[in-house]
Amino acid sequence: MANGTDGSNDPDQFLVAARSGAGPNELTAFEQALQAIPGASILTRGGRPDQPRLVVALPATAHDDLIRRFGTTLIIERNARLNPL
Repeated sequence: MANGTDGSNDPDQFLVAARSGAGPNELTAFEQALQAIPGASILTRGGRPDQPRLVVALPATAHDDLIRRFGTTLIIERNARLNPL
């Protein structure tokens, strides 16, 4: 069964960052929620200390649930993969 939107078994990648006005604990709560999702993982941490960002791998079934739970305080946007020409 394919998980990725490209038909592969790879999880989709998403960029995650706090929305303006969100507290620092929102990203921490998101990271804790990922631990309970089979196949989810943090791939990269980045950003400035006051504006942390994550690149995460999520199974297709987890994205909608995380948007419902964190969508008002976090930006959870599909990461466009680069393909060689």
